[in-house]
Amino acid sequence: MKKIIFLLMMSVIGFTMTATAQKAITTVHFYDVKNAAMEKTYVASLKEINAIMIEIGFPNNYYSYLKLNESDTTSTYRSCTIGHWTSDQAYKTIHDHPKFKAWATKNKDNNAVFITGQLYRKFYAAD
Repeated sequence: MKKIIFLLMMSVIGFTMTATAQKAITTVHFYDVKNAAMEKTYVASLKEINAIMIEIGFPNNYYSYLKLNESDTTSTYRSCTIGHWTSDQAYKTIHDHPKFKAWATKNKDNNAVFITGQLYRKFYAAD
């Protein structure tokens, strides 16, 4: 009996994890950074918004910043920001939150250079 209960519990946990993974979305922003000072300012603004998302109750939603290795000869889209979202609803709630909007307004001039000319995609789980 204990084995059956254990197996049922594991099945429920596995199903829950699969369902959660299927609801998750990822946003990808490809762009170019003009110089090291702009990059530093941008990374600081991402750290700030990540802290805000934790503060407003979304600790599993955040942005990551990545860039190509210096040795890579690709000439465009050398930097990337990835948004990790637990669901479409979390994405919408976060982006509609007054603290997110205040952050966006405060950083509009700094972050606009990355948004202009960016390649943006929102990805959903395929299965």
